Amino acid sequence: MKQIHTEREQRFIDLAAKLADDFAQRAAQHDEDESFPFENYEQMRECNYTNLIIPEEFGGLGATLLERIKAQERLAQGDGATALAINMHFNVLGLLVDLYKRDGRRRASESSRRDGPPRIVVETENITEKLSRIGRERLICGGSGSEPDNAVINLRPRTEARRVEGGFLVNGRKIFGTQSVRLDYFFAEATWPDAPNGPTIITFFIEPKHTPGLIFKDDWHTMGMRSTASRGSELKDAYVPDSAVILRRAVSNSAIITRVFAKAPFSIGAPYVGIAVAARDFVVEFMRDRPRYPLKKPMSHLPAVFNKVGEMDLLIEGARAAMWKAAAEVEYDDPASWARKAIAACMIARENSVRVVDLALRAVGGASYFKRLPLERLFRDVRAGLYHPFDPDESIEFLGRSAFGLPMGDAEDYL
Repeated sequence: MKQIHTEREQRFIDLAAKLADDFAQRAAQHDEDESFPFENYEQMRECNYTNLIIPEEFGGLGATLLERIKAQERLAQGDGATALAINMHFNVLGLLVDLYKRDGRRRASESSRRDGPPRIVVETENITEKLSRIGRERLICGGSGSEPDNAVINLRPRTEARRVEGGFLVNGRKIFGTQSVRLDYFFAEATWPDAPNGPTIITFFIEPKHTPGLIFKDDWHTMGMRSTASRGSELKDAYVPDSAVILRRAVSNSAIITRVFAKAPFSIGAPYVGIAVAARDFVVEFMRDRPRYPLKKPMSHLPAVFNKVGEMDLLIEGARAAMWKAAAEVEYDDPASWARKAIAACMIARENSVRVVDLALRAVGGASYFKRLPLERLFRDVRAGLYHPFDPDESIEFLGRSAFGLPMGDAEDYL
């Protein structure tokens, strides 16, 4: 279906389309080899796509959230793994950009206790320095907020920070460190248990090449998204200088989701919609004139085929409607209300995308089972969408609980 975009949105989509058409030629081979698409990253750097969401004053393109997810959907139509990987780069950058756009003193004041120290401290100077350097040098950011066996990573990371002169020594384990083999900046969080004002979470950006205690594992051997290099990592007395810290916030059991931290899981929906569109478009082209003896007309005339394509279109349009609406409202809605829309939209996008690819395989039939067609790769890749936080069960629980003003789990459930 023809989509309506603004002139500015179309400019970003066209940029992504040019990259996607080239990436598509190598996507199957990178998947087969479990190899990282370094050449894709160089192309994205050269055309400044890696700076898509960085403000223009720092050399970026200044894309809004809506412009970003439309571009990312198009990029994923060529190579879902590359689109998902660079999306993690945008998620990390998005945290920097959001904090930069907010006045640090105002946030600290608004987030402080009436009779105590501020619960949130934004290190504006460090953020500005990093955005300037990333934009100027077109650096790649990534890292991980996920940890093994930790259900509340945003509330209290198990990774711990110990104060030393000029910074911290950090020890812990992280998982799903997308783009690990190509990072210039590694994002992570750690709990500083003996901070002066009580247990505090520090958010930091360190350079892997200059951090001997940061170790990446060769453990990314998966069913899908095989070329994202989303390796686990370990920090062993990794030195984090004060200049690397961008945010400090008090440990809390409240499970409050702010606009800043809701954007990352929300944006993940876009690459999966792109994968679904790629599957749908392949079916239309592949089946349009495909013969089947003794039928007089091609298989596109069979209800078993065109009905499935019709259902695919319904699912894709539903996913886009939810995603685009939420993205358009992010700057105008109340953070708590928007977080609920974001969680709902992302779940709709991921679940619908899985269903679309399933229908694509059914429409094509047995041929889709072979690697010579892209559908089996799309089938494997789209399923990764089921496991991002919030997963479907967590999404439904969050929506239900938050409707009644209930936190995610009881306070007594947390250590």
